[in-house]
Amino acid sequence: MEHSLLELIREFDENVLRLFQDKLDNDTFQKIMILITRLGDMGAIWVAPGIVLVCSKEQRRVGAELLATLAAGGIINSLVIKNIVDRTRPFDIHMWLDVLISKPTDFSFPSGHTASSFAAAYIINKNYGKKYGIPAYTLATAIGLSRVSVGVHFPSDVIAGAAVGTAVAVGTSKLIKTLWAARDAKRQKKIADAPEAEVVEKRKKRVRLRIIRRKK
Repeated sequence: MEHSLLELIREFDENVLRLFQDKLDNDTFQKIMILITRLGDMGAIWVAPGIVLVCSKEQRRVGAELLATLAAGGIINSLVIKNIVDRTRPFDIHMWLDVLISKPTDFSFPSGHTASSFAAAYIINKNYGKKYGIPAYTLATAIGLSRVSVGVHFPSDVIAGAAVGTAVAVGTSKLIKTLWAARDAKRQKKIADAPEAEVVEKRKKRVRLRIIRRKK
């Protein structure tokens, strides 16, 4: 049973790789795929909004969720799972495969680009709904497909990457939510325990700061 399942996966991987190589082999499509795959390099397309969100007081928790998820996913995916599975890249197995970018030197399974993209898409969809979630998942899917198209991943690497990224995002999101709630509770307790005069003075200070900002 195990042998037949592995054979089915290998057959699926090769058929999809050949589809991209033979049926979708044109310069325009390849250039688009290279551009899309570059967007996912180092998770930059997702790290940038995470940094912006962290700098916003109102959106700081979401930014922390996003950046923490990307960091956790990178460690789990690249340093743990890849080294355990130890899967060879497709271009080292199928000599007919055209590789459109520089050949990665790490292991193939699962796809790191896809994992980080689906992790980020989950966080965005969870916090902002379909308005931003659908575009995020669309881009994540495109990045995953681009990894197959440029010849550096098997399709099953991409599917696994999407699953790993989503699982990491779910766990990290719950952890950040718990930590944030504990932090808020601690702050509320501190305010409740503070002398009333001190609380009033802090409120006055906030009002003065708001007035100064409006004048600016």
